[in-house]
Parts: sequence; C-alpha cells; structure tokens
Amino acid sequence: MNNGRLLAAVLLIGAALPLPVLANGTPPVAPPAPSPVRFLSRIDLAQADQPSAKSTEDVRGSSQTKTTSPQPVGAFPTNEMSGMPIIGLDGGADAIKKDVAALQQTLTELQQLQLQTKQAHWNVSGTLHYPLHLLLQEHYEGLSKYADTIAERLLAVGASADGRANTIVRTSGVPEIPGGFLDDAQILVWFTNAYKRVGEEVNAAIKATEQVDPTTSNILQEVEHGIAKYQWQMRAHLQRTKTDPNTGRDLNDDKPVDLAPQAPTKP
Repeated sequence: MNNGRLLAAVLLIGAALPLPVLANGTPPVAPPAPSPVRFLSRIDLAQADQPSAKSTEDVRGSSQTKTTSPQPVGAFPTNEMSGMPIIGLDGGADAIKKDVAALQQTLTELQQLQLQTKQAHWNVSGTLHYPLHLLLQEHYEGLSKYADTIAERLLAVGASADGRANTIVRTSGVPEIPGGFLDDAQILVWFTNAYKRVGEEVNAAIKATEQVDPTTSNILQEVEHGIAKYQWQMRAHLQRTKTDPNTGRDLNDDKPVDLAPQAPTKP
C-alpha cells in the first residue's frame, strides 16, 4: 500500500470511530472537515512565482516620463555647422559641403553595419556558429572604431555628426538583415554583399574628397581598407578552388549558396 492509500485509510477509520463523551455527558463539537489539499506541480509553482507576461506596449508605456527637447528634431541627416574658428578647406563652402556629405554617409553606413553585425553575432546558427560568432564580434568592434573616427572628423571640419536611429533608417543604402535565427550560409552571403556595397560607397567618397580635403580622403581610405578586409573574410568561406568548388552545400541544406560569382579579371 502506498503512502496515499494509507493516509486515506487512516482518515476513513478515524471518521467511523464514535466521538468521546465529556464528563458532563456532552459530546465534543466535531472539528470542521479539512479543505482538500491541492498538490502543485513544479510547473505550477514556477509560474506562480513569475509575473504575468507583458507585451511590448506594456513595457514601453510603463514609464510616465516624457522626453522632450526645446530644439526641433530637424532633418535626417542634420549636420549643423559651427560658427567657431576652424581649419578651413580650399574651395570654401562647396568643399565643405562635399566633405560633410561624404563623411556623413560613410558614418551612416558604418552604423548600419554595426547594428546588423551585432544582430548576426547574436543569432548565427549552424555548423559555423562559433567561428562566425567570434568573427562578427571582431567586425563589430572594428566598425565601431571606424565610425568613431569618421564622426570625429566631421566635428574637426566644423560639422555636427548625425548618428540618430532615424538617420540610419532613412538614409542608409544597406538593407535590414532578416530577423530571427540566421543560418551561417545566409550570413556569409548577406555580409559579402553588404560589405561590397559599402566599400564601393566609401570608394566614391574617397574620390569626392581627395581634392577638397586630402585628410578626409586618407581617413576614408583606411575605412575602405578595413571594409575590404571584412568582405574578404566573409567571401573566403565560399571561395572556389581547384580542389573544392565550395558551393556551400554542406552549410545550406545540400543546396548551393546563392552567391553569384564575379567575372574574373586579369591581375
């Protein structure tokens, strides 16, 4: 007989016994019947300790603090020019305009790559999870340094730097990476193409500034050097060789990775 059945039997026997009679001949008052005991499972107990789930709107609206500013939001991007003395550029206002435009667009693309790199770093899945997890973190840190350098150059030439989220969303030419878990082949293709696009934009910025501001042009060359390195580190995973076509089938559910090869050029 298990413990549960033994307890039930004892309770039944106790209920069947006559109540004792007091000395004055009055039987005692029977105690109230015990309320049924509910045995909580481990899941019940865990859920009882947790607050009810809140939607995004509940969390977002939980604070009553209003964030306002007396200054209007302005355009995206906004690059305000300083009225303080700065080192001038040959070419005057037109030179400054080209310089600021090239620097601001580079800053925006670097920030967009930062965000997408961290998103991929968190969610990378598949055979190459761990090496890509580490590589993407390295790229994130490098992009952060390049973005900081470009923003500081904007300030040095007398313009404010615009790193606002809406500026990135509205002016970046790099699309959003998909949400959710990301497989390794998908990440290799996305970043190979994204780095290629940004590298080509930075090349255009180098040419736009090489005459009006050689210093900015040199800084942009350093950024392009880093982006080209990151692009190579992504595409190298799928580089065709004479001994292995590296189609990516082993990473992509036995289907070739969708990365169109570029026509070979003569060295």
